Amino acid sequence: MIRPATLIWSLLALVSGVGLFLLKHDVQRLEEAHARLIRAIAEGREAIHVLKAEWSYLNEFDRLQALADRHLELTPMSGARWGRLEDLPRRDSPAAGEPAPTPARRPRP
Repeated sequence: MIRPATLIWSLLALVSGVGLFLLKHDVQRLEEAHARLIRAIAEGREAIHVLKAEWSYLNEFDRLQALADRHLELTPMSGARWGRLEDLPRRDSPAAGEPAPTPARRPRP
């Protein structure tokens, strides 16, 4: 006949074995997820490196100058476009034919 202590210890060993088995599989699952994250981070860093290289190529001055010359019809500014500061309308005086603006009132707190 099996003594009660032997039965208890056998059940404890069985429960410990099942617990360790489940824990082992959880750890393996977490290690795989960790490895996937590490790979994703490495791929992201590589993509950032490639994008930085492309950005530096696309922003080269000579390349941008050639594109601007080809697609934008820009000309140097002529002297006729220059004006004097006195020719600009003042902010405190209304333009011809416009009523004077009234200052906005602020509500009291």
